Order: sequence, then structure tokens, then C-alpha cells
Amino acid sequence: MLVNETRAVLRSVKQAIYPLTSKLVTNTVLVEGHLKGTDQPFRTLFVHNCLFNSALMARMYEEPPKILQRRRIGIPSLTSMVRSRHGNFDLCIAVVPKVYDAMFSPLCAYRGHEEVRQVIDTSGTWEEVRARFSKKRRQMTNNFGARYGLTYRISHADEDFDFFYHRMHVPHIRRRYGDLSEMDSHASMREFFHKGFVLFVLREGVPVAGALSLVQGDSILFRRSGVLDGDDTHIKGGAQTALYYFQLRHAIHSGYRSLDTMKSAPFLNDGVFCHKADWGARALPDNEARQSVLYFVPEPDARTARFFEINPAVVCEGNGLSGVAGDPSGSLVALHDPISLTG
Repeated sequence: MLVNETRAVLRSVKQAIYPLTSKLVTNTVLVEGHLKGTDQPFRTLFVHNCLFNSALMARMYEEPPKILQRRRIGIPSLTSMVRSRHGNFDLCIAVVPKVYDAMFSPLCAYRGHEEVRQVIDTSGTWEEVRARFSKKRRQMTNNFGARYGLTYRISHADEDFDFFYHRMHVPHIRRRYGDLSEMDSHASMREFFHKGFVLFVLREGVPVAGALSLVQGDSILFRRSGVLDGDDTHIKGGAQTALYYFQLRHAIHSGYRSLDTMKSAPFLNDGVFCHKADWGARALPDNEARQSVLYFVPEPDARTARFFEINPAVVCEGNGLSGVAGDPSGSLVALHDPISLTG
């Protein structure tokens, strides 16, 4: 009993001091492997054990890289590690609290965030909004509703929210992510629903897909979606695409000035990022971010350019965003419009 109580106390102490220690101390891992599409070794120093770095490691390497070293460091000491190029790394990617931006900005090549916001301007007419779609999306939305036999309705009824949550959202998430599924509780999503609405996509009057959206001033925030019983046949029948189409139609018809599609990974070739950009979504800084992603590039070369070719990154530039992409010639290209590669 005493051992269990001691462990409980230690856990409580760790939880209490974590907000402070997380701003002072972090983990690093030095890895080496082959970048996708190359046969040359590439060494990366990742700072902070987080989902962003784990996902990026999987994106960039052909096979899981070899771990050369793990260390726990004081975050301010990263300055000397970068200057001395400790571990002879080719690239250092550090996720650190934003309070360190001023300290590290002179050393890092680029600074970004773990996610970016994507917002669609709906302040014009349908044709004005549609003109900002990608060519593929414009073609797809020609007579969309009639072509797929789909319509929509807006609901503020609690029973419709329950139907959306239990028959659409939960099955859709479980089918997509399986055992890794994480979803908002019924109670927390109901709170959002009471500040917005559910949009149902209908086929022959029957709901086959739905979206939970919040109303925030003159903007709609597209928060969660789902398809009936998680059935992929509804997705193939255009129901999920219809969620964007009809939300935009509703926003324009009701006088909302924007549709906020929430956040995406900050890479120009990320599937979710590209899907939203196809609908004309602009990338905006994540002003809620508490951490920055710093890219330290000691000696830019063809391999570094290859990294940014595989992972064209959305980074901060002044008060806005820019894109950094690698050119096959071995050079880095700065794109002042962060969605210019996606249209």
C-alpha cells in the first residue's frame, strides 16, 4: 500500500511540475537513413519526442532510420548544439515552446508550426467563390447536386445531433482509424452543436453524410464529419465531397463571409491540406500554437533540397506564411504563396 501511495505522489508531482520542465528540458534523437528516392545517408537531429516529428520521420525516410543517439537536454543548450553541429547532422528539426523564438530565430533557416489553419473566403457570389477552386474541383462541381442526386438540409434538433453522432461520426472514425480511434465525447460535441448546426447530405431524402459546424460571428467552422454507418459506398457516391459543396452553398446563401476548415499538417503535398486547397482554402498561421517548428540547415546541399522536395513545408514569413520546396536541380525554392503548388 505504501509503495502504491508513493508512486501516486510521484505521479502527482511530475504532473504538477511538467508545465515548467517542458519549457526547460526536452528529448533529442539523432537518426540516420536514406531519404526517399535516394541512396545516400541523411542524418537528422530531432528535438522533442512528439507526433509531428514521428510523422515527419516516416514521411522522409525510405525505411525506419537507425537511431544513433538519444539525449535529454536543456532547451537553451540547443544553441550550442546547432552551432557546433553536434552529431554531424545534415538537418535539425526542433519543436520547442514559442518563448524561444527570439533565441533561435537567428540560427534557424525556417520557422513554422505543427499545423496551419485553412479558411475559404465565402464573401462573394457562388461563381466568385468557385473561381478560386482548383480546375479539377470546378469541373466536379458543375451541376453537382443533380449529377449525384444529392440535396441537403440544416438541423438544430437534438435528435438529429444524436443521429449524426452515433450513426455517422463514430462509425466513420472507427472505420478509418480502427484501434487508434480517438473522438470527442457525445457531451462535448453537443456543446458545439448548440452553438451551430448539423448539415445533412441527403440522397432521395435520406441522410447519408453529415457535418457538425459552429457559427462564430460571420464565419462557419467546419468541425466534424461522418458518413452513414461508416459505409464507404456513400463516400464513393460523392456524399463526403458534398459536405464541402453544400457547406459552401449554405455559407454563401446565408451571408457568412468564410468557412473555416480547421487545421492541417503544414506540408504542401499533404493529402488533407491539398483537399482543402482544392476548394480554395487559404493557409493562415496557427495563432493558437504554443510551440514552433524550427528547421536548422547547417549546409544546404542537394540532399537538403531533396528533403524539402519530399516535404515542401509551410513556414512563417513576417505575419504571414510562405512555402519552401526543394527543386530537383538541388536548390531550395521559396514560394510566397503557400498554396501555389496545390491548385
